[in-house]
Amino acid sequence: MQDQKDRIVFRQLVRRESGCCTYLLGAADKGEFLLVDPLMDYERFLPAMDSTHSEARIEYVIDTHIHADHLSGVREICLMSGAKMMMHRSAPIPDNFTPLNDGEELNLGGLEVKVLHTPGHAPEHISLLVDKRFLLSGDTLLIRDVGRTDLGRGSNEELYQSLFERLVPLDDGVEVYPGHIGAQHFLSGELSSTIGIEKHLNPVLQLKSFGEFVQYMTEGWPPKPAYHELYVKVNQGLMGLDEAQGNLQKAAIGEA
Repeated sequence: MQDQKDRIVFRQLVRRESGCCTYLLGAADKGEFLLVDPLMDYERFLPAMDSTHSEARIEYVIDTHIHADHLSGVREICLMSGAKMMMHRSAPIPDNFTPLNDGEELNLGGLEVKVLHTPGHAPEHISLLVDKRFLLSGDTLLIRDVGRTDLGRGSNEELYQSLFERLVPLDDGVEVYPGHIGAQHFLSGELSSTIGIEKHLNPVLQLKSFGEFVQYMTEGWPPKPAYHELYVKVNQGLMGLDEAQGNLQKAAIGEA
């Protein structure tokens, strides 16, 4: 998707089998790009960049949070491209990353990206408001649902505050692009939405009290992703891929 002036590059890259979304954005005339929530298959992002600028380069790579359902490609892409690894300053990882603060604004060739700290799914979770028009909501606000809080690092109270105090007050016309498509309670195959549509159609945003919200967040969810604790350790940088693969093989043998 590009605006009429052909200045903003905004690409949503979806891995259909998992529903995971990665975002590539930047200023086409500058060739400076930001990659958000990349997976390990980083080769998918290169054609999207090369088609926009002859000297395209990734300046920043951001993980909105420490993922518990898939392996992040942020470290590999930073090594490959020389880009800066960025996360919220509270992220519990040992890497020498560039910390982001709530309310901080990144300028990417004239493209404004504002950091919103939206904890709940994870303590360090951030959403990104792009040019006051696009919201990369990560696993905080999904289309017709919200991110789960039962993977060991979540908080119902923080997610409630992030939704109703940080995101719902945004302009109704702000477009919402989540970290995952589909939902756990109310399946939706839509790729994007708006704040206004979610306020009217998202069942979570119709709840009248925090008590109702807690009930919603604790009933009817599917089983937790297999090996989610292992994914968190790898994505934190506390376990290498070789060790993780060895543990997965042992687990597979034990379950056979």
